[in-house]
Amino acid sequence: MHSIQIGNTIVPYELIFTGRKKTIELTINHNKHLTVKAPHGMTDDTLTANLFRKAKWIINNMDRMDDVILHESNKEFVSGEKYLLRGRRYRLKVSEGEAANLKFRNGRFIATVPENLPESEYRNYLRPLFLEYYQQKAEQVIHERVKRYLKYFDNEPALIKIQGLKGKWGNCSKTNQLRFNWRIVMAKTSIIDYVIVHELCHMKYKHHAKEYWDSIKTILPDYEKRKEWLRVNGKVLDV
Repeated sequence: MHSIQIGNTIVPYELIFTGRKKTIELTINHNKHLTVKAPHGMTDDTLTANLFRKAKWIINNMDRMDDVILHESNKEFVSGEKYLLRGRRYRLKVSEGEAANLKFRNGRFIATVPENLPESEYRNYLRPLFLEYYQQKAEQVIHERVKRYLKYFDNEPALIKIQGLKGKWGNCSKTNQLRFNWRIVMAKTSIIDYVIVHELCHMKYKHHAKEYWDSIKTILPDYEKRKEWLRVNGKVLDV
């Protein structure tokens, strides 16, 4: 393993020489592992100079990976697993009790399942409770955040409804009824706000032309960064 020091940060990287490249190619995975592909014959000095020219890109993308949430597929709903809520991952503690139950308390999810229930059955009991919890939390959070942004608009939504929207994070009808996907409450607040402003702006603009995107940018100057985060990471917002 090789390494380069950028400022006060030592960045390890894997170096791969290939005959298919004329210059270096950098990739960073979700574990912040940097891979450098370089053409055969490139000297150490030339390689180092190229890496320093890419230093800003390396650091920025290392930082960006801190915001990329790993997707833990096939949840078993057992103690120790972590579940998303507003951009953070909270540990689940499961114990036996009289009936299935789920609460969020002191920074973790606390669940009970019927006594002597095999762990293989935990998912059947606890996943519906998680869905119910997220639905209720989304109701609370989205209504609060909508109120925060109404000052930018002349009209209020005719309706705000939280539901499971297949393939969408939100929807604005012709009559300004807004619908939001409950899954968005798993994302951090800045992403929730982007989805909310996206739909609120549709109350005036029923299209995605330039003036629509300009209206979002007036409220959220960095909306493109939030939009891209959601495009890349949206699939992990699920249970």
